Amino acid sequence: MARWSFLAFALLFAVPEIRPDDERNVPHVTVYGTATIQVTPNQMMWFLVVRNVDPSSAGAAEAHGTIVAKLKAFLRQSQIAEETIQTSRMQLGESFKFTRNERVPDGYAASTDVRFTLDNFARYASIWTGLSEIPGVQIRNVSLDSSERIKYQNEARTKAVLAARDKAKAIAETLGMQAGLPLAVEEDISAVEAFRAVTTNTTVNSESMAAFPSGTDQSVAPGTIPVMVRVKAVFSLSKK
Repeated sequence: MARWSFLAFALLFAVPEIRPDDERNVPHVTVYGTATIQVTPNQMMWFLVVRNVDPSSAGAAEAHGTIVAKLKAFLRQSQIAEETIQTSRMQLGESFKFTRNERVPDGYAASTDVRFTLDNFARYASIWTGLSEIPGVQIRNVSLDSSERIKYQNEARTKAVLAARDKAKAIAETLGMQAGLPLAVEEDISAVEAFRAVTTNTTVNSESMAAFPSGTDQSVAPGTIPVMVRVKAVFSLSKK
């Protein structure tokens, strides 16, 4: 595996530089290479929102501090690694509601985003139930990931480069030509990010928390998550 990783690294940095004007004048073929590896996840990424409303801003802030402190205490009690707990986007402002199709003031709202990572899926049910018992806490999203994602991305990147090379050779042979050295190789980051957003997130909502009554054991079937890499490569073409 290390040998192929070195090959991909060498291709990315050893290709000759080619300007756009030169590329048009050199017979070439542009291809995309894609590789996907199925990985068993070992991490569960939680995204929570703590939100409460009170008639006064001071009351909203005080109550909010109490809820966040209770949430942090519960996470520590649940053996969530302290370094994975993150709070962000703390906000305090007016709250509104719609009455008879009109937007009217409803006091003041305080909110905080909280993220943490769970690496022991056996504690999933107890954590879910415990969170549901803390007023003002909403589970906005739970996604699965792997702590070794970078390793699998490197492996997929190597396979994607090789797939692009093989595709270029096949196209060249169809045209009665042969593919030469790569003129350019780049990773399609936008395609990878879009693919990951669609395939790794499992969205849950507050209403579905009723499906996890207190004291009920729940099993988690993590299955596998795909790690995908896509590259764009340009190879020169020449006659056989």
